[in-house]
Amino acid sequence: METFEHRGRNVVYERSGDGPPILLLHNAGAQRHIWDDQVAALRRDHEVFALDLPGYGESDPPADGYRLADYMRMLDAFLTAHRLTDVVLVGNCLGSATSLSYTIRHPGNVRALVLISPLTWKTVRAGRSAGLAWLDARLPLASLADRLTLPDALVSRIVNEQLGSRGRSQRMQRTERLTAHWGDRGRLGALHGLVQDFPSYRPLDTFTPGPDFPPICTIWGKQNHILSARAGARLDRTLRPHTSVVLPDCGHVPMVEDPDRVTGIITDFLAADAVRPFPADPRSATPLAQ
Repeated sequence: METFEHRGRNVVYERSGDGPPILLLHNAGAQRHIWDDQVAALRRDHEVFALDLPGYGESDPPADGYRLADYMRMLDAFLTAHRLTDVVLVGNCLGSATSLSYTIRHPGNVRALVLISPLTWKTVRAGRSAGLAWLDARLPLASLADRLTLPDALVSRIVNEQLGSRGRSQRMQRTERLTAHWGDRGRLGALHGLVQDFPSYRPLDTFTPGPDFPPICTIWGKQNHILSARAGARLDRTLRPHTSVVLPDCGHVPMVEDPDRVTGIITDFLAADAVRPFPADPRSATPLAQ
């Protein structure tokens, strides 16, 4: 475990392996260890970074807030501090939105994007969580969210809602990798801040990549109850991904439910002709955009 200081707060991350860089960003409510299976495989040929986003896992709450713009600034600062260029960004949900938003502004810094269950205004509005999001956005819940500690039984129910039939059959709703830190005091504050900022995700629904934009791979669990896989299919029409895969028995966290399949999709995508070959020294291949 290492730490990166951003605006006076610590961002916790793990780094392993050697080679062209890959950076992994988790979904809201989760933490870096959801990627453990992918890290174990990818680090054989890559330098892999797995972050706890500010306000999640072992990272400190952010200095500025939980807005998409705040997460993009943190990602920009992290990549600059570690001199990571031509990086592959892999994200789930909030991590996907952060990765895509950053790449829209800095396409020359990114080699390829893997967007798992990408969070946009339309994918969340069409999901089962839309009612709770509507309620949270209209009630003064911030102070309560910062004080609450969730009981284990409720955490298991929340995690269960994220799973498809594959994860439920393996009783993953009680696994440490998915339940860790949900019970931390104030953890709901990060989710409350996310919901308040949902309108900022609208531009992602209409963004159309140009010919020089990095290639995209999208992955959805068909049984995703948090975000809508059907809305995700409509999103593919504008994103025009090189690779698009729907896993029929997975939910919101397919990297945990079907880790070998997700890892295989990522490695096959990175080996595709559409993805530029990695240079011998990726850190010196492309200067960071200013």
